[in-house]
Amino acid sequence: MLVEFASAVDAVRGAVESQRAIAERNASLPKDQRIEFRIGIHVGDIIFDENDIFGDGVNVAARVENECEPGGVYLSDDAFRQVRGRRRSCSRILASAC
Repeated sequence: MLVEFASAVDAVRGAVESQRAIAERNASLPKDQRIEFRIGIHVGDIIFDENDIFGDGVNVAARVENECEPGGVYLSDDAFRQVRGRRRSCSRILASAC
């Protein structure tokens, strides 16, 4: 799944909220019925072409996601620099996601 956000802060907030909701849902399910996502976030250039999005921003996010633990949220260095210290609430979200 690929989702575009207006800012890195919004992307982190949405990713962490999604992972929390999925974890709550999974808590009551047997392991073989659980769904776990890996989320990678990057800030970079993307290209829209009709019904597709591609470019370095997408490629780096995919690599970051590949390194992520199931149920986790990983940020590229560029995304982390944009989020770190930006807002107090985002710092709390990142701390709870780690």
